[in-house]
Amino acid sequence: MSIKTLTLTLSLTLTLLSCSKQEKTVESRAQVSDSTALRVAVFPSSDALPLLLANDWGILEEHGARAEIAVYRSQLDAEKALADGKADVVLTDKHRIEWWQRKGTPIQFAFATRRPLYIVPNKQLRITRIDQLDDRMIAGSRYSLDDDFTDQAVAKIKKRKGQILRPQINSVELRLSMLLAGQLDAAVLNTLQAAKARAAGYSPLNIAEGVALEGAVAYRAAESQRHRVAKLQSAYQKAVERLHRSATMPTISATTRTALYLTDGIDTLLNAKTDF
Repeated sequence: MSIKTLTLTLSLTLTLLSCSKQEKTVESRAQVSDSTALRVAVFPSSDALPLLLANDWGILEEHGARAEIAVYRSQLDAEKALADGKADVVLTDKHRIEWWQRKGTPIQFAFATRRPLYIVPNKQLRITRIDQLDDRMIAGSRYSLDDDFTDQAVAKIKKRKGQILRPQINSVELRLSMLLAGQLDAAVLNTLQAAKARAAGYSPLNIAEGVALEGAVAYRAAESQRHRVAKLQSAYQKAVERLHRSATMPTISATTRTALYLTDGIDTLLNAKTDF
């Protein structure tokens, strides 16, 4: 590994350590604390949006799914909230569920979500094909859906000659900001961050054809939770159905926009029929 690469890697590590201390939980909606409500931990991802919309539209209430939703800066932070007993339900993926189960955490799969992922390269590098990322770095989150998606993308590179570095940057918004600042060669982004990157003139690589990308909602395994999580699933699916019936993205409340870091104009880049 070159001195330049080693220095950059150490710099990334220090940046991540300093940023992780500043991460805070954001309440998606002002609610009176309810001991009977499910505490749901999510992060800024496209498959979190239907849940927050179900909350805004009153669908959760209609289905008797009492929930208090908190948005964390990263998927791993949301998972830790569940592991620490601060959340009952978490937005995650099957890879992470298996990882936590191996550690002995009582976490159970509830239902799958749609989570498109993209590898977005630094536009200054003029990268248009996946093989041009040979001997470059692709930022993501390890032991997760991000990691599996990157594995499948890297497998498409024929006759590799160099090493592909894969720095772990768990905060999706930090990952995006580092890409836009020219600090990364490429980053794995979900639909929300990829839309922001497109608005800034970045183009995702076309490598996801035929790849099934699914997130997951999981809950702290307990028989008493199963019925309440089923109501949450029904409300989530109802919100997705409503999105699929929409010709364009419906209006998103200011509270939800703030919670998911949605900037102005991003709505027009989301496809209500295909992104959820």
